[in-house]
Amino acid sequence: MKTRIYLTLAVSGIFLIQCSKETGNKGVLPKEIIPQKQLTKADFKKIAEETKKNLVTNLTQKISEKGAENALEFCNVNAIPLTKQLEDQHNVMIKRVSDKNRNPDNAANAAELKIIEQFKAQLAKKEELKATMENGVFYAPITTNNMCLQCHGSEKDIKPETLAKIKSLYPNDKAIGYQENEMRGLMVIKPN
Repeated sequence: MKTRIYLTLAVSGIFLIQCSKETGNKGVLPKEIIPQKQLTKADFKKIAEETKKNLVTNLTQKISEKGAENALEFCNVNAIPLTKQLEDQHNVMIKRVSDKNRNPDNAANAAELKIIEQFKAQLAKKEELKATMENGVFYAPITTNNMCLQCHGSEKDIKPETLAKIKSLYPNDKAIGYQENEMRGLMVIKPN
């Protein structure tokens, strides 16, 4: 009797497996995994440039419309969603980090701090900064320019209304006191 039950279960199992294969029942079989193209340093560089262009274009527009304090509000709400769109488009993780972060979520980790220090040393020697790859992670330097100083310059150089907005949106801000052509941070990109 037990042998008949085991035999019936075995035949039923084979029948169910065969039926799911023949009918293409994907609910029973695992989904096919489509391999992602291996990204090169050049690919990462293009993504970094696209991300930077997207953010700078939007910031420039907001500054021209209503000043730097308007750009701060825009960054506070929209910088991460804009970056997220590019992450989804390219199937990568993109983040901007700093040793003097404005947003606590953008604080550099130990590996990123090491890269920032390397770029700072290169800047001190007047060397050209070039993006680098380490362990499959792309690091592009972010340096300050004149536009950046409207929100990241010294307290005496930032307009009072902009400084007040920084303090209200980012009470633990560490991202001021910069001069032109200093290391502001990194754009970090890695595959998902």
